[in-house]
Amino acid sequence: MVRRETGERGLYGLINNAGRSIPIGPTEWMQLEDFRKVLDVNLMGVIEVTLKFLPLLKKAKGRVVNVASILGRLSLVGGGYCLSKYGVESFSDSLRRDMKHFGIKVSIIEPGFFKTAVTRLDLIDADLQRLWDRLPSDIRDSYGPQYLEKYSKAQSFSMNILCSSDISKVTSCMQHALMAKHPRTRYAAGWDAKLFWIPLSYLPAFVADFINDILLPAPKQC
Repeated sequence: MVRRETGERGLYGLINNAGRSIPIGPTEWMQLEDFRKVLDVNLMGVIEVTLKFLPLLKKAKGRVVNVASILGRLSLVGGGYCLSKYGVESFSDSLRRDMKHFGIKVSIIEPGFFKTAVTRLDLIDADLQRLWDRLPSDIRDSYGPQYLEKYSKAQSFSMNILCSSDISKVTSCMQHALMAKHPRTRYAAGWDAKLFWIPLSYLPAFVADFINDILLPAPKQC
């Protein structure tokens, strides 16, 4: 259908924005299928759609805009989400370097925390409960009986402080990446991305580890 609509002009712009966050949580709570659920959408989906439309994008010398995340710079939670966003960053860098010879420009958007379906606390909490309930009793015991409650409260605290409802900060980056004569390689969207997370990603790893320890509870210390 797209090829029929564009004809010989090709396709000027492609934005890859589809994504899911859950399952997220401590790595030990995950099974292989939990990683696949997220990676198939957030990373393999981006790759598949991009490869499908590359011939049309080459005709138009168009733009590719891939939505990653600040969690593609900092792995602050277990599960497939951070892995997928690191992958989007890497795929986009490789694509940009390969396609510049054909006039295609590739941009990455790295949003902070926004109020979307990806950050819905009711969905996150329900899935955390699912992960917790299926754990063997010895693993649950190693975390302590109150760990899930404390973990969920920590997630809620962080989301309520950080999440912005102004999605225009992201869409304005998309617009610039598509329309500007000289689009940026990377766009930071949101005050938390610009002022906190991205600067933190340049600091030594022990600093990010310390911040993570502040944000999330420790097993047996809940």
